[in-house]
Amino acid sequence: MYRFRDMKKYLFLIALWLAFLVPDLAQAANRFAVCTTTCTWDNTSTAMWSTTSGGGTGASAPVAADDVILDAATCVGGTTCTITTFSGTISIKSLTQSACTASTSGCILESSTNNTNFTIVDSYTNTGSGTRTLNMGTGTWTITSNSGLWNIASSMTLSAASSTIAFSVGGNTRQFVGANKTYGTLSVTGASGGLFGVLGNNTIGTLTVSSPIKLRFQSGSNNTITTFTNTTGAGATPILVYGDGGVATITSANNWTCTWCGFFYTTFTGGGTFTGTNSLNFGDNTGITITAPATGSGGGRIIGG
Repeated sequence: MYRFRDMKKYLFLIALWLAFLVPDLAQAANRFAVCTTTCTWDNTSTAMWSTTSGGGTGASAPVAADDVILDAATCVGGTTCTITTFSGTISIKSLTQSACTASTSGCILESSTNNTNFTIVDSYTNTGSGTRTLNMGTGTWTITSNSGLWNIASSMTLSAASSTIAFSVGGNTRQFVGANKTYGTLSVTGASGGLFGVLGNNTIGTLTVSSPIKLRFQSGSNNTITTFTNTTGAGATPILVYGDGGVATITSANNWTCTWCGFFYTTFTGGGTFTGTNSLNFGDNTGITITAPATGSGGGRIIGG
């Protein structure tokens, strides 16, 4: 009996010790940026961070569990402020810049100076009105959650032509609300049942899509893609490319082949040659040659050629 009580005490002490090793998720918090005219965002400095909007600085730099907010009180006194990010990787839960405005050149998040990489769990949001700028440089912005979101407004200024935005799509819906801007590389890695929605008439330097995934474009949209990398699905997990309730247009001078794919409500144009190999035509497609799988009915045919 004595040994049993000792063992219970021993196991309790081990559990208590292990508890100190596990991150305290309850410490996840908001971090509000407070910046006079210029400031630097790295992973250690407390000089620009507050726990409340416009509050006193000195809070710890945000970490992967924290929501970062650039709001109306970020640029002190309403004058233009520039937040320059450091040379490295910043990992956070979300980043919201929507309300960060100022009277002249606005609120500027300057990541191109050091080409910072960002790992964001949930979302980057920059909607609303006001003068806001994001300069991404050659950094890679990775969005990792099962319902990740890139959501910006056309009113903000974006420099992203040399950057990479990377999504890894799980079983839920992820959305890219591009606001008719110009982007560098958009990379989407799929998982079973995952859906990736593209909204807006965007210009994309390189679009890379990995199987399995449902790639949905906004009805009536026209996305211009310089390099559409060849994509391969599988018989059991094909890639679906389609317009959301109506025809969506993909414009490219690049030749593109999608193997083991399904298409509906799509128009392909722009001078490239578009081919669906071992793929299915579900209707309302133009500008693409779709060849059915060998085990399916019918052969290849040109839709709207």
